[in-house]
Amino acid sequence: MKKIYLILALTAGILASCDMDKEPVGSLPDTEAAQTPGDFTSLRASLYQGMRASVGGNSFYLTPEAQCDGFHALEGNSNTFGDMYRWDFTPNNTTMAAIYSNYQGIITRANFLIDGYNKCDFSDKDVFDTEGKAIADRAKGDAFYVRAYAIFMLSQYFCKDYEDATANDPNTGVSYRLNYAPSSDPSTYPARNTLAETYKQVSDDLDSAALYIHDQGEQCSNYATIDAITALRARMALAKGEYKNAADLAASLVNSRRYYLAASVNELQELWSDDYDTESIMQLFTSAGELCEASGNYYQIVDRNPDFVPTKTLIDLYDENDYRKQVYFNSVEITTSTGASGTVLCFNKFPLETRLYKANPSTDTRSVIAPKVFRIAEMYLIAAEGYAKSKNITEGAKYLNELKRNRIAGYQDQSFTGESDLMDEIMNEREREMVGEGSRLFDIKRWHIVMQRGEPQDESICLLPGATTTELSRPADADRLTWPIPQHEIDLTDRIVQNPGY
Repeated sequence: MKKIYLILALTAGILASCDMDKEPVGSLPDTEAAQTPGDFTSLRASLYQGMRASVGGNSFYLTPEAQCDGFHALEGNSNTFGDMYRWDFTPNNTTMAAIYSNYQGIITRANFLIDGYNKCDFSDKDVFDTEGKAIADRAKGDAFYVRAYAIFMLSQYFCKDYEDATANDPNTGVSYRLNYAPSSDPSTYPARNTLAETYKQVSDDLDSAALYIHDQGEQCSNYATIDAITALRARMALAKGEYKNAADLAASLVNSRRYYLAASVNELQELWSDDYDTESIMQLFTSAGELCEASGNYYQIVDRNPDFVPTKTLIDLYDENDYRKQVYFNSVEITTSTGASGTVLCFNKFPLETRLYKANPSTDTRSVIAPKVFRIAEMYLIAAEGYAKSKNITEGAKYLNELKRNRIAGYQDQSFTGESDLMDEIMNEREREMVGEGSRLFDIKRWHIVMQRGEPQDESICLLPGATTTELSRPADADRLTWPIPQHEIDLTDRIVQNPGY
């Protein structure tokens, strides 16, 4: 009897279950998992299913935001992200463990597909005609791309900021396999690479992906494209401090004019509530009947008060004419269990009644959106920051001003006296634009700045206000800006070395 591997069970830990393709993902014999174009189609669907469970949702968006400076916990908070908010999380944090497992699961799925391709017999032209071989090739390209994305994102959460002086130090990077070799023997598990090796692997995988992915790109593409490869290269180059390269890559996407910024309240609302926008370089397919993790239900009243509300400091960053202020925040009256009450602005970037909720109203579909892997707005910010750090103030200001012209009614271009002046505004603009999407943690780490929680809108409704909550401050380069390797990984093998401070 043939041993059967369920494609959905190649690894444990995928947080959400959503069918990426219209074709169902079934089970395939391990000896026949990649013998027809249909097999590669199913493997590709499984691959993107894993990726979609690792972009957005409260786990990937709210967990790092709760740790950072832009939100306060309310009285009556469910404590779902309490240890992140207090900064007393440990390697036993279950959400961190699930995030780590998700990305490792994606890597395993990618390895399974790549190994299957490499072992496949393509000589039978009745099975693999030109179209069939193209399907297999494309699936292999997607596998390289998704593996690159997963390895890079693991480095963002679980590794310190990239610095040339330390990038080659042992155990600074990510542990990953590059082949499908499941084993119960801990001695075979890979140790952590250096951070330099980790980034090189991401780059190598993107080079390999580019050999098989030939679609240039289009708005809201459900799959990897040449533009999506460029976007990931730009994000990685910025993280690595290769500022000119990062700026040039991001600017190439902006200047392609294939993607356009939302430039009104209505267009911004459509972007976040309807998944209809001209901004997304890559937006993963999601249908109304699928169960995916919500992205914003802890920010709004859902049978109970919100867990978190924005700080006054964050809200004050926005001009009154900023379309984002009107879309990202809504006025809500809060009454806590202690009797304290107040009217505050809640965070509404991911509204409760999205396109998917309207199509299938239920508790499970509140605040569920199609995961947006890359938006052109991020590329404007990367171009601005990259040029600013490369001392090209004119070019940096150009991309910053163009972004702000599309976000603020009546905006007049600003001029800047130098890098410091320009970077101050880029940092503020990045917080305004990317708030709630989980990248604030990476920004604080990359910029080596103090994490200082902002002023409350109304301290009387905040949970236990004081030095460990509303006034929390942590120094630049604090150990906990880098998450711990999950304890189960440390317990499994002595080949995995824990991050400092845990």
